[in-house]
This record gives sequence, C-alpha cells and structure tokens, in this order.
Amino acid sequence: MHSNFITPPDLVESILIIDATEEEIKSCALACQDSSVPYNVYFYHKDMKDVDWLSTVIDRVDYVLIQEDSLVPVLNYQKFGPNQVFKEPADYFNK
Repeated sequence: MHSNFITPPDLVESILIIDATEEEIKSCALACQDSSVPYNVYFYHKDMKDVDWLSTVIDRVDYVLIQEDSLVPVLNYQKFGPNQVFKEPADYFNK
C-alpha cells in the first residue's frame, strides 16, 4: 500500500471510472503517465458486485465517469462513449 503526502499548493484529484474496458483502462494509465496533474483513479465494473465499496468511493471522489450504457446505479456522473463529450475515459485526463 502507498500513501500520498500532500502539501500546498498541490491537490490530487480523485476520479471513479465505471465499466471501462481493459483497453480503456490501459489508455487511462498512459494518459495519467503523460499528465502533469496527479490523479487518484478508482475503477469499478458491474461484475465486481461490491456496492458498499462503490458507495464509499463515490463519497470520496471529485468526479465520476460512467460508460454510457452502464446499468450501475450512481448519481452525479458524466457519461463516456461514442455519443458523449468524452468518447473514452482517457479523454478526461486530456481536457
């Protein structure tokens, strides 16, 4: 396990990405690697079936991205997919 020690003026943005494919997760990793902004990135997939964890994470993150056809029940999110502003979750890190 690792910890972040954060001092002013730094901030670490936290994001939850729901129902991303394996390829999309790899693209997120590359986008974060190339970014000058630090992120804590959480991933959840419907097959994980851990709504307690999901609820805890949703309360902690700054932003939630969910695949446009996902059936995972969340509030206050931004969809990603072919018909959305973010075509894939990695687009978030390049905004």
